[in-house]
Amino acid sequence: MPTYAAITSAPADQVLPALPRGKRGGYLYAGPEGTGLLFDPPKPRFGRISRSRIMDPAWSLAVETKTAVWLLEDTDWGLCVTVCFPGGGYETLGWARDWTPPADPAEYAAHRADWDAICGKIGTKAGLADPAALAGLRNDPAPDGRRTSSEELMGRLCELVGAPAVVIGQSLGLQAGPAGRDFVRFEGKGR
Repeated sequence: MPTYAAITSAPADQVLPALPRGKRGGYLYAGPEGTGLLFDPPKPRFGRISRSRIMDPAWSLAVETKTAVWLLEDTDWGLCVTVCFPGGGYETLGWARDWTPPADPAEYAAHRADWDAICGKIGTKAGLADPAALAGLRNDPAPDGRRTSSEELMGRLCELVGAPAVVIGQSLGLQAGPAGRDFVRFEGKGR
């Protein structure tokens, strides 16, 4: 099921006061391990939705709370995770559903070195306790052909970040409200 959600290790009492300063509303889940958010979907402008409108609430929240916010988007092609950093800026990681690693060992080693370096840089900038662990989130096919699903990758990411996984498989663009009763509605200043 498609996901459009955000996670952060910041506690809800730090996140909730910052949300009304954002432009969009949504729902907050306060977990013992961090906070999960379902943002209202952006409205199209000029017939389309820009990348910046998709990212805006997560980026604003990261700047307001001074904590990394991870925007999770499960798409037709695979998983897209945009990490919004506390000091501003962002980086995006992607896992294609049909990813097949290079067969040539030298090419694969070069690919892994690049992936490990990028993930290490992002993990460090996001303040992860073990930045290198981010590189372990991979969806290389197993010998039997099985692939790690987007949901499994997001679950492992939630665990790594220290945030609740309850938002996985949820998108306010496809459902009227969150699945579960432990969510709290918040409104943005644009409403």
